[in-house]
Amino acid sequence: MSCADEDCDHAWHYDSPKTLRGSMQRGLGYAAYLAPRDPDGAQLAGECLRRDHRWDWQVDDRIVYLARLVRDLHLDLAPLVGQMRACGPQKHYTEPDPTDDDNQFDVAVGVLAALARSGDDHARGALRDYTADGVRWIDVLEQIAGEWPATWWDDLWTVAARRLRPDDAHDVLPGSGPWSVWTGRDPAIDAVLSAADSRIARARSRHRQPGLEEKATSELIAILGTTAVSRQAKISVLAQLRRREPAPELLGLADRVAELNLPFLGSTIRRLGPLALTQARTWAAQPGHPLSWTGWQILADHGGQADIPALLAAVRELDECTGWCGYDTLTEGLTRIVTTVGGAVSVKDQLVRILRRLLHGSPHSYERTSYLTSLLALDTERTTQLLPLGLLDCEPGVRLLAAEHTPPTDDARQWLADLSRDPLEEDDVREAAGRRLHPAATAPVPSSGS
Repeated sequence: MSCADEDCDHAWHYDSPKTLRGSMQRGLGYAAYLAPRDPDGAQLAGECLRRDHRWDWQVDDRIVYLARLVRDLHLDLAPLVGQMRACGPQKHYTEPDPTDDDNQFDVAVGVLAALARSGDDHARGALRDYTADGVRWIDVLEQIAGEWPATWWDDLWTVAARRLRPDDAHDVLPGSGPWSVWTGRDPAIDAVLSAADSRIARARSRHRQPGLEEKATSELIAILGTTAVSRQAKISVLAQLRRREPAPELLGLADRVAELNLPFLGSTIRRLGPLALTQARTWAAQPGHPLSWTGWQILADHGGQADIPALLAAVRELDECTGWCGYDTLTEGLTRIVTTVGGAVSVKDQLVRILRRLLHGSPHSYERTSYLTSLLALDTERTTQLLPLGLLDCEPGVRLLAAEHTPPTDDARQWLADLSRDPLEEDDVREAAGRRLHPAATAPVPSSGS
């Protein structure tokens, strides 16, 4: 992961989104459209397979996008299989690992698993073979069990029974497939699962604060206001408070948040909504305040026209940072205010420019659905013209919006047809594409009394 410009110390940067390479790095539909038509398309797809270009590996989506590139460009799977097998045991994130520093293992396994779902027997066989002799075989086994029909992996219990060792209790997730299915099949499997259950129970007991459920909300807040209580204990208290009705008394701790070492207080206070607006405006006006981001979130959720300058200032604050997270919250709030409360035309135009820049330029594709939704509300006609290529985007949320609202161009109709029968596609996207192609077949049947 790296930033999108060169004003930093990083060794790698995203290419411009105006280039095919930069567009593909961001998972944009334009690149998926152009790749089969460009002589460099296969080479650039290979680059995206060898390095995980997602800004956030946990929430940004690329796997289906990359699998489609492999399929549509008829790329050889051998390099991808070799990439998976080149990765050694998973190391702590602080340790350098040339074979997996760029998340090569997860990309290779994810793409191969997706291709297998689409009927690629080579990909399916490569992953099954890896469970027999691969180093990170448990990771692969748990992934394919979560994605494939049980008939494709259930027989691998014999492999697991042979390969499992006592130390593997630190790696298996007992409640997930395949382990929940294989309980009772073999003593070796059961022994490791039992040890894993015990490990998890011990870890939970270390962090559990007994008796919190019985304490009154005022008592819990009093614990938070005590400097002698540990950070971990306060995390448990805040977790308990989040299970209850929002407590306005929490606002009394806001000015002492740094002194009291109160992690996650902001997310708890945000639940107060309009009750916290006055304080939120104060925090938002002080960019260095520990709760400034919480203040901007509350203004985005509940603020009015008078809060537009503060929210635009927050966008500029994010522009000065090296990260890409949080624009969606701010722009959703600005869009809500502009479309429901009102705002100057110049503000709307400024917001549209911000959103279009983020839509095409941000590598944090998880937020792209939010940007597109806001643009459809603010600049419907021009944004609708972008939707056909949205059908090819890396994010399922973007593809869903596009499937529901794209104008029926010739390309769009073909891509809708492809999505409606693609086993790689999410169910809701596939169904939406089918409805657009055959609206009469999916329309509700009128009642006999109508």
